[in-house]
Amino acid sequence: MAHQFQLAAIIYDNDNQPVDAMLHSLANHYNRKGIRVAGLAMALNEQGLRREPMAVQDVETGTEYSIAQNLGKESQSCCLDPSGLADATGVLRGALNNPPRLAIVNRFGQQEIDGKGCRAELLQLLEAGIPVLTVVKRKFLLQWHEFNGGAATDLAFSENDVKEWCDGVFARGPVRSIKSQDEA
Repeated sequence: MAHQFQLAAIIYDNDNQPVDAMLHSLANHYNRKGIRVAGLAMALNEQGLRREPMAVQDVETGTEYSIAQNLGKESQSCCLDPSGLADATGVLRGALNNPPRLAIVNRFGQQEIDGKGCRAELLQLLEAGIPVLTVVKRKFLLQWHEFNGGAATDLAFSENDVKEWCDGVFARGPVRSIKSQDEA
C-alpha cells in the first residue's frame, strides 16, 4: 500500500494568533467555490479568537459543540470535557461516509499527543484517503513530527501558504480511499 498521506498543519505560536479564524475563512472560501470542506474548528469570539468557554463548530453547518466543563472559578485543571469532545468528533466520523475534498481537524494538541482528543478520527480520515488540515502550537511541534513521521507538511501561519497547499490538494482530484486504490 503505497499511499501518500495528504496532511498539513498550520504552525502557530500563541492563542492570540487568529488561527481558528483562518480555518473558518478557508472552509467558507472553498465551500462557496463548490469545493467541499468539512470538519471542526474552534468556535470564535467577537475578536475572531477562540471563545471561552471552549466550543468547536462544524465548518459546514455551523453547529456548535461545547467541549468545556465548569470546574469552578479556582480550578487550575484542564476544563476540556471529554464527553463533549466525543460528541463533536461525530462530525469527523461522518466525513468518512460522505468524504469531503478536505477535512479540518481543529487541533493536534496535548489530548492528541496523549492518544485522546481527535487523534483516532484524524488517523481514520487519513486511512480513508481524505486530506486533513489541522493546527499545531509550536510547543507541540516535536510531538507532531513524531506522530506523522515526517509525512506531513508544516505550513506557516499565512493564509496564502495554506491556500497554496489546499489548491495543490484539490488539483490532485477527488478523494479515493486507500481501499479503493488497492482494489483498482
